[in-house]
Amino acid sequence: MKKQQFVTVLAVLGLCACMALAVHQRWRFPLVNAVVNTVLLPFNEAVRFVSDQASSFRDSSRLNATLQEENAKLKAELDTLRNAEYRLKLMETENKELLAMAGYKQQNDRLTLLSARVVGVSLGDLHEYFFLDKGAADGVREDMVITSSEGIAGVVDQVYRHYSRFMLISASQSRIGVKVLRRESRAVGVLTGKGVDRALLQAEYFSRDDDIQVGDMLVTSGIGGKYPSGLYVGKVREVETDVTGLQKLARIEPAANLNHLDRVFVVLREDVRRQIENEIKEVKP
Repeated sequence: MKKQQFVTVLAVLGLCACMALAVHQRWRFPLVNAVVNTVLLPFNEAVRFVSDQASSFRDSSRLNATLQEENAKLKAELDTLRNAEYRLKLMETENKELLAMAGYKQQNDRLTLLSARVVGVSLGDLHEYFFLDKGAADGVREDMVITSSEGIAGVVDQVYRHYSRFMLISASQSRIGVKVLRRESRAVGVLTGKGVDRALLQAEYFSRDDDIQVGDMLVTSGIGGKYPSGLYVGKVREVETDVTGLQKLARIEPAANLNHLDRVFVVLREDVRRQIENEIKEVKP
């Protein structure tokens, strides 16, 4: 090795040693420290930047993982609250229905009532027929009346072993004898359905002299003995005279919600004796 090269290598090694000693604060030469800082400062900044970015990425990853975990917990808690609210609302609705049905059963103690649920609608037939979860095995027979806690809803027309079908009072084929509940009137007519329109029914065959007014309550008449008497049907909303001028027609708002039937009663039997006693009490002043 040439002398010049040897001197160069020796100078570089000496400079490196001085830099190492300066970095570790072994030697305190201002000039050397200044050179070291000038050389290493950009490198230190680069290292610090990379280190800060890595640390920031780790912190961000931990934060995202924590937020995702907390979001998942909050979502699960929210779903639980929603389910609890739904169950509470469902229980509240069912309790109201059961209380209403219990009240109806108590008020109509002359009737033998079988609790049932609407489980389906008959396809076709303009949705005028529905199915019950009770049938012949439960004592259900054709022509038995179906009533909700608000009022009469239909009549059984087909019976099977463990289920049955009933026709809504709004069905186009429905015909039920009715009378005005008001003591001063007692006008008698026939309730007929209007098919798809369940908002208003029609009562007809009232004579032109019959006393029937808007606001009157209609109940089943019981004439002919086919259906029990005194079952609430609905209220009179309109009264008019037909084209012949010989009879009155009335538009009736049904008491039962025919669009939302769920829990209902099948009227298995009527205690006629008790019904007569009740009517006698109503007639007496």
